[in-house]
Amino acid sequence: MSIISNAKEVAELVKKLGDIELYRKIVELEGEIIDLSRTNHALQIEVDELKKKVLLNKSLSFNAPFYYSEGDATPYCPKCWESEGKAVHLVNEGYHSDLNQTAFGCVPCKHTYWYNGRHA
Repeated sequence: MSIISNAKEVAELVKKLGDIELYRKIVELEGEIIDLSRTNHALQIEVDELKKKVLLNKSLSFNAPFYYSEGDATPYCPKCWESEGKAVHLVNEGYHSDLNQTAFGCVPCKHTYWYNGRHA
């Protein structure tokens, strides 16, 4: 049984006994328990997201001009990562033979990187 179910059960028992003031207090307590449960759930989600970010931060390495994650050949946007802590994959926009460069674009920040090294 959950704590909320227990509180509801106690409230019903007190209601049957006819102690309205105690019943009111238990209903208030039940509401506080629900609020705490919601807060706890939201905090757990935040903790999980932060754990993922820490793991990603540990796995990213800088190989100029991009960041790469171990085992992932697609580069991450250095601007998004360094300024906002967001790991955003770049989109390979193609090799331009007349420039001898590959264009990589970032959808969120709209930045285009020209790279004359290896083709990802």
